[in-house]
Amino acid sequence: MHEAEEQALIQRFEHMLQEDVVGFFDVEEFEHIATYYLETGDFTKALKAIEFGSHQHPYSPSFVVKRAQYAVATDRLDEAEQFLNHAESLDPTNADVHATRGLLFAKQGRPEEAIRCLKKAIRTAEDPVGIWIQLGGIYQSLGRYEEAIKFFKQVLDEEPSDENTLYNLAICYDSMDQGHKAVEWFHAFIQKHPYSETAWYHLGITHSRLRNPEEALKSLDYALLIDDQFTAAYYEKARLLERSERFAEAAAVYELSLEGDEESGYAHFRLGNCLRMMEQLEGANEHFRKAIELDPELDEAHLELALMLSDQGRFFESLHHIKKALTLESENPDYHLVAADIYKQMGLLQEAENRYRTVLYTLKMADPDLYMDYAELLLDMEQVDLAYNTLLEALLAFPDSEALHAVYVGYLLSSNDWDEALAWLERGMLLNAAEMGALLLEYFPHLREDARLMEKLGPYAPPLA
Repeated sequence: MHEAEEQALIQRFEHMLQEDVVGFFDVEEFEHIATYYLETGDFTKALKAIEFGSHQHPYSPSFVVKRAQYAVATDRLDEAEQFLNHAESLDPTNADVHATRGLLFAKQGRPEEAIRCLKKAIRTAEDPVGIWIQLGGIYQSLGRYEEAIKFFKQVLDEEPSDENTLYNLAICYDSMDQGHKAVEWFHAFIQKHPYSETAWYHLGITHSRLRNPEEALKSLDYALLIDDQFTAAYYEKARLLERSERFAEAAAVYELSLEGDEESGYAHFRLGNCLRMMEQLEGANEHFRKAIELDPELDEAHLELALMLSDQGRFFESLHHIKKALTLESENPDYHLVAADIYKQMGLLQEAENRYRTVLYTLKMADPDLYMDYAELLLDMEQVDLAYNTLLEALLAFPDSEALHAVYVGYLLSSNDWDEALAWLERGMLLNAAEMGALLLEYFPHLREDARLMEKLGPYAPPLA
């Protein structure tokens, strides 16, 4: 049934519902109406179509199958089993019965049985395309990508405009790390269907993953030439340009994407980021704020605005936005660390310390640099013992870090604890003497005046630049 015919049929059925009068539809029409609503997720109207069809055509087994399909779609799996058993007793060779049983098995987590039923359904199906799609999806979920690809290709031979299947095919090739095969297949497909913007788009994505940026950009340009409202293609092209640090070109692409019917907060965010990288701060500010206006829950936009405002010394505004980002993404350690930096610049050291503790001990994200920054903050707060204990804790966690050894030795020497400093210096020099000497004097250049230390470092003390 053509799309126009389908829409006319659906409108006639919905008019019947609105007028609360029962009109006549033949079996195939009711089947098509029920299928339409099942596929679009309007289960209430699907059930009404099934009930009206059963009433008008009580001897048709089709509506027993449709009841089973409705039960599977609405997770009434026991009911579905009963209807399927009844339908199969009426028509043992019915392809829809076997296909629906396959869906039931898939929902029950029984994929191999689902596959057997779906393959059985293919033997008698008048139109096997939907079954091929289901089989491809099950094989894909099982990680059996070669078998999934076989069925997806069969679907596309019959329905080349099926965007979801093109997408799933691309995912399968990517999951197998077979980008070159994907490029070969998409080129062959495009030879037959040169105006498939979706195929050009996935060819571009594949080239991007293979690190062929110019080929990727060319493919995305073809997709946009066919459909100048193809938002995903605009985004992918702009991202490629961003990754190549071609920020002016990327910004221009994002601006083009905003000329469509609906403005996107994400597009404004990415455009703002490009402008920030180009040091066009006024424009960046405007687009970050527009992004937040359109999508208040876009945490990345709040983050970037917080960073930019902090750089401008506008700490109270900056703090407002990083707090908002944290309410949206409370377990992102980077957001806590940005907040800590803003608090430090505002002189709110206790608040900054709380952020560090959250990252280290609640989110359990730790690396040597993080411990060193935290210890430095503790020293600023005159919590010397806690700072030293933090560094000791870090050294236990990262015993091979020359940087941690260098910082701890420097702190000990600055506190005139020569014996303890010497012990840790020797441990650090066992790791890498040259690196230890370089880091120690880089972090604490005043220690060049310590004759004992310079003698201990000997040839491992780098000369003054």
